[in-house]
Amino acid sequence: MSAVINRGGGRPSKGLRKYIGFRTPAKTAEDVQMIAAAKGMTVTDYVSSAVDRSLREDLALLDQFTHQDELPIRMAS
Repeated sequence: MSAVINRGGGRPSKGLRKYIGFRTPAKTAEDVQMIAAAKGMTVTDYVSSAVDRSLREDLALLDQFTHQDELPIRMAS
């Protein structure tokens, strides 16, 4: 894959990106569009920022999700 060169025109690159698509209830989609427009953002940028925020929190708690403490059960002798 060749590098994309910005020759001074258009929006600067946001780096390598990957498509993630999903469906949401119509009301949620309308609300997202309304809030994104109010913030002067695209829907993609707004949803991406919301996911990034939640993802950072979840990654910080990842150990709690993947590791369970050992139950305090005594072994029978």
